Amino acid sequence: MSKKNLQSQKEELFARKSNSIRGFTLILILLFYLSGLSVNYFTIDSSLEVVQKENIKLRLESAKEFLLQQKDLNPRNSAVEYLLHFNAYLKVFITEDQHFYNDYVLAKNSALNHYNQLSDSSPFKKFVQSEIHFYSATLLARQGEYYNSALEVRKAWNLIEDNHQLFPDFLPNNKTRGVLRIYLSTIPENYNWIIRILGFEGDSNHGLHLLETLSQHESDENYLGLIAQEASYLYSFSLLHAAKNPVRSWNIMLKCTQDYKENLLSNYFRSSMALKLNKNNIAFKTLTSRPYGLTYEPFYLLSYYLGVSKLYQGDSTAIIDLKFFLDNYEGEIFLKSAHQKISWYYILKGDYHKANLYKRKINYVGKANNNEDKQASRYVNKENPHSVTLKSRLLYDGGYYREAYDLLHSFKVSELKNSDEKAEFCYRKGRVLEKLGLINRALIMYEACSLYAVKSKEYYGAYACLYLGDLYAKDNNIESAIKFYNRAMSFAYNEEYVDTINNRAEAGIKELQE
Repeated sequence: MSKKNLQSQKEELFARKSNSIRGFTLILILLFYLSGLSVNYFTIDSSLEVVQKENIKLRLESAKEFLLQQKDLNPRNSAVEYLLHFNAYLKVFITEDQHFYNDYVLAKNSALNHYNQLSDSSPFKKFVQSEIHFYSATLLARQGEYYNSALEVRKAWNLIEDNHQLFPDFLPNNKTRGVLRIYLSTIPENYNWIIRILGFEGDSNHGLHLLETLSQHESDENYLGLIAQEASYLYSFSLLHAAKNPVRSWNIMLKCTQDYKENLLSNYFRSSMALKLNKNNIAFKTLTSRPYGLTYEPFYLLSYYLGVSKLYQGDSTAIIDLKFFLDNYEGEIFLKSAHQKISWYYILKGDYHKANLYKRKINYVGKANNNEDKQASRYVNKENPHSVTLKSRLLYDGGYYREAYDLLHSFKVSELKNSDEKAEFCYRKGRVLEKLGLINRALIMYEACSLYAVKSKEYYGAYACLYLGDLYAKDNNIESAIKFYNRAMSFAYNEEYVDTINNRAEAGIKELQE
């Protein structure tokens, strides 16, 4: 064999060995890298428990600073990413600022990437993934992006149900499983096809049980206690909106928000529910006791609530809080409602020029994605309310029923100029009389309202008939109850809450016929 051929064979063998070594090295590197993908872990130690409490209190900046330090020190702890995501979510939730929403999306994506590297054997993996999609869905829904919100709900549902199958005794699952079941059960029957297509299954009673079971761990001195506190907030609101149990709901809220003087999130939940339940004195006390300082987020929505609370009281400084909200808030919800409340303020002051000025502005601010803003949008195209009727409405909303009654009792319906004003007057008086337990007189007012409102575009007559149906059903007068439920659906000119009214009336009839 020639030297040339021998040299060629040696070079070829060396090349093969070199390629083999390089290939083996690449395999080792790849195996090391792939093994690294599954070494993330999820641990909430005592220091992270403290920072999550800071999150819930809405001391977000200091919490974020600590979490970023922990991220550098413990880059593989997915619990840090979980708390950073929650921090970013709360920032968007209370500010509605688009700039912070962009930050939230970054935090969301970072967290999801981190969770992909958690071991499948961890019960936290799919739980925290589900949590992220659930929270994302709530933000999208607030922005009116209902389709994208539904897609996020579907992801959350599939993940949490998978996690329940894998880890049936993992209690944190109850929070997302519970709240999804509750609110999917409240979707009107004519939209049930959406639930069926997406594969959801709503069950209010089951959902409430899940939340209740988890909320009982609120006093636990570990991560479960922190998750249980969130569950308690959700459980309380679900009892009100889904179970229609305001007494139980309020009792749970009082218990889980005892720290409202130092916890800004508790202050928000307690005050907002107090306003919904016509407990204005408690709302006012709560809002004026809320924690302040540079360590807390400037929660401008609470200034709106305080302005509303003062308006219910007839406090002339309400205008200061409402305008402070408008001057500082960066979001788009409650802007229309705030302008409506300011317009009402000036009507009560007799300044119709300013009342109409703020009324016209409603069309040019914010978005009508919630009931308050939708109501404000409808107000633009209505006649200004009579000052006496308006004042009685505000007193009623604040829970000042006796004062509202005295005001209406001193006024004669004959002094009102048209049937719409008379319909609203009778409606307001009926509501007050019912709250005072004067049911027979309330029935008379509701029926008078239904007669005045025959050709009205407003909801008063239809809702009066719903209340008549409810009261007669409660008295076991089935024939009269069905008659008024049917009448509630017969107001051909009414343009407000039509679906809600029809759904309630049909549900009332169905229950009586079963």
